Amino acid sequence: MSEFNLTYPTAGNQQESKIIKSGELLFLVGANGSGKSTLMYKFSTLNPRKARHITAHRQVWLQSNAMDLTPASREQNEQQMLSRDQQPTARYRDDFAAQRSQVTIFDLIDAENVEARGIANAARAGDMAEVESLARAQAPISKMNDILQVSNLNIKIQVDQGSKLLAVKGDSPPYSIAELSDGERNALLIIANILTAPSNSLILLDEPERHLHRSIVSPLISTLMAYRDDCAFVVSTHDVSLPLDQNKAAALLVRTYNHLPQFWEIDYIESVDNIDDGVAEAVLGARRNILFVEGASSSLDLQIYQIIYPEVSVKPVGSCVEVERIVKGLNSSEDNHWISAIGVIDRDNREDHECELLANSGIVAIDQYSVESIYYHPVVIKGVLNRVAQLSDINIEQTLEQMTDSLIRSVTPHKDRMAARIVERKVRDDLLHKAPSWRTILQEEIEINFSTASLLDEEKRYISDLLENRNIEKLISRYPIRETPALESVSNALGFQSQDKYEQAVRKMLIDDEREKVSVRELLRPITDRIG
Repeated sequence: MSEFNLTYPTAGNQQESKIIKSGELLFLVGANGSGKSTLMYKFSTLNPRKARHITAHRQVWLQSNAMDLTPASREQNEQQMLSRDQQPTARYRDDFAAQRSQVTIFDLIDAENVEARGIANAARAGDMAEVESLARAQAPISKMNDILQVSNLNIKIQVDQGSKLLAVKGDSPPYSIAELSDGERNALLIIANILTAPSNSLILLDEPERHLHRSIVSPLISTLMAYRDDCAFVVSTHDVSLPLDQNKAAALLVRTYNHLPQFWEIDYIESVDNIDDGVAEAVLGARRNILFVEGASSSLDLQIYQIIYPEVSVKPVGSCVEVERIVKGLNSSEDNHWISAIGVIDRDNREDHECELLANSGIVAIDQYSVESIYYHPVVIKGVLNRVAQLSDINIEQTLEQMTDSLIRSVTPHKDRMAARIVERKVRDDLLHKAPSWRTILQEEIEINFSTASLLDEEKRYISDLLENRNIEKLISRYPIRETPALESVSNALGFQSQDKYEQAVRKMLIDDEREKVSVRELLRPITDRIG
């Protein structure tokens, strides 16, 4: 893990320093003229040869879609660009714009060729285990295509026999990437720049929203972060909604900039959840959909929802009571007119009339309220197995039986604890619902009584019935079985090396197959209907 120094002057000739580490994300948020680009240039010069600065004034047109450079000329261009980037005028002028695009194309094609040569060399040496290992690793352009799909860009990139990059859209014949739209080329160059950056780099991404809609930029950033968690990211933006879409991001709120003497007035926000409404109102005017869910923040939630509902931001906020409070407050507030809030909570034996009342406030009560309910739903599992069966000789029904056996064996020793965890949540939520306000406390004495024994006995009977009937759909949707070895055992039974590998396969399937994506939307029909 690498650390990078981010130091800037403040009023009174003081210096403020922040340290960002690999895998971390920091946003610079501010209006035009607040000095964001100058600050990004300063961060770049503080970390020479470690920073990859993708500037706001980047060129998005391409002279060619081919590998026009030789390795020697590519190296020469890089040295010239590094030297030029240390000059003060680099903040607003790029004398090597064309060369940067050429170097990016060279690096992408070269990375693909290195991958292919590695497999070929291993095959010639007869090392088939190495061939298999290298073949399982995702090639750079394959990664790029997945990122393009998650980012709502309906194009795919391929390399032809002449080492030229071509684009494919739908059923149309391939064409040069130079003919892509400004936004598509911009996204392609950003992705290629970041995917080919050296390990442990500081990625400085200046105003990614230029030429790109935020429905593209938001998943683009989170997915690039997932692929390059060995790098640190600093993203400069006018759009405060971008940080709100990301998981575990910090922010520098750039208020004012003074040129001579040079200093900034900046507020540091450790978590973007704490960005104040005044800043949001100043820079954001568009209406947004935000999906508030129970639980803690998880990249699994973010990635799966971004694939299924690319137009929605996902915010985990804890308990169902918090979901209800926030959604009702936002939807009734005139000050937050740009936000369309949707809440998702566990139905948890609620009556139909109660669910209807909640729906009128923008809150959807469903069975599949946890992210595991999506990844490990039988419909999704079968979809993954159908894809595996195209490459391997497996008996799908037999594999499903083995998987079910494995899950039941893994959960059974923990069934009492799983039942107690549900009772814990029920009691906590009920207490929060029944908690009196301070006015009520002043008016009268309040008593709240619970019998956890009766609730626990009922829950034990319920989970025992599910285990006996091998109802894995209900088990996964109702209980926190991620706290048991169950999910790992399911992944292994399905032929995957780890839980992470299986979950990656699910996301890949949803990226590639629109039918499977529609199936998952059907599983989440109440949310799908609400989003529209």
